[in-house]
Amino acid sequence: MRTAVISREEILEASRRMLREKGWSAIHMRSVAAQCGVAVGSLYNYFSSKTELVAATVESVWEELFHMPEDLPEEERFCCCVQWLYDSMREGNRRYPGFLTLHAMGFTTGEGKVEGRRMMERIQSRLRDSLCRVLREDVQVNQPVFDSRLTPEGFVELVFSMLLSALLRGEDSCEPLLAVIHRVLY
Repeated sequence: MRTAVISREEILEASRRMLREKGWSAIHMRSVAAQCGVAVGSLYNYFSSKTELVAATVESVWEELFHMPEDLPEEERFCCCVQWLYDSMREGNRRYPGFLTLHAMGFTTGEGKVEGRRMMERIQSRLRDSLCRVLREDVQVNQPVFDSRLTPEGFVELVFSMLLSALLRGEDSCEPLLAVIHRVLY
């Protein structure tokens, strides 16, 4: 057994590695402790349950995947951001096979349902907020397209839903979505 103090980040890195290599079913307090080389009790210093560990692992995967680039081109900036988000999600699904599908289904029942949904909403809310910011800052957007029936927030919600849907269907590209965005906004 390891005698050195372990950090929360080391535990989450071990959990992400197990998720990549063996999938969701491999993540248990005992298996993660073994992966870290520590006693199971050490994990309880950071996570009160398997559900909390899994939720934190999922959140750390989302954070690993999504760091909004600052160097998006000025031309059709919102479209570029949507393409980047789609590519990041596809890469995440490649790196963590089935992550989006399993994540979407993983918190629909059981003990972690409420916390899992809360955590997922927090992460997705940050992504939608970033998309709204990029949309508002895109100087090429035809601003009169928005009114009380179609707000920037509502448009971003539609785009985000379509992105997730395309990814869950396994689409190779988001070109149809980008074409619609282009026709509506520019």
